[in-house]
Amino acid sequence: MNDDRRDGEEQRGDKGPDVSRGASPGTTAKGEEQGDDPRAARLRELHRLHKKELEERMIELEAKLEKAEAKAREYLDDAQRQRAELENYRKRMIREQTRVVEQANSALIANLLPVIDNLEKALASCAERDDGLARGVRMVYGQLMEVLKKEGLEEINPQGHAFDPSECEAVMAVVSDDHEDETVVEVHQKGYRYKGNLLRPAKATVSKCDQGKAER
Repeated sequence: MNDDRRDGEEQRGDKGPDVSRGASPGTTAKGEEQGDDPRAARLRELHRLHKKELEERMIELEAKLEKAEAKAREYLDDAQRQRAELENYRKRMIREQTRVVEQANSALIANLLPVIDNLEKALASCAERDDGLARGVRMVYGQLMEVLKKEGLEEINPQGHAFDPSECEAVMAVVSDDHEDETVVEVHQKGYRYKGNLLRPAKATVSKCDQGKAER
């Protein structure tokens, strides 16, 4: 029986030290999980590194975005500049084509002016007639002048107006008391403008004042 008691005490004595051996002063198992657990510290460190990496990545992406936006603005400016140059080129080509066409028309109409002069002489010679030939000449002349005026032909007939040397050529001068000095008293040949440009000056007789009467 004594042996059994000693065995029990030894068992109880062994059990006591086993419980206290796993603990350390001022530390609990709960405290290790909350404050001193290496895994938690590792997780915090990983989180900090990951956040820093994200910030650096964000800065890098913002720099790339800014560079891409600058490049896009450059491409846009270049496209707008090319568009403006193309529009200016198109306008220049239209102006050049218009100029070429007008020059060709001007040369053609200039060659038709003698025909107009002859038709007007024919009209003057048959002014008192009303037969088929006279009506035919009037019709042809009217149709021709209508077409040419639509194309930009303008008649210069300075009869009774002040002499303008820029559009009229004085082929004769007469002393006249019935007209003011430098007045067109007779038109020998009409002048013409095409698209506002002088095509042919008119030829006329211009009045001159009597110098003797003017001095008296």
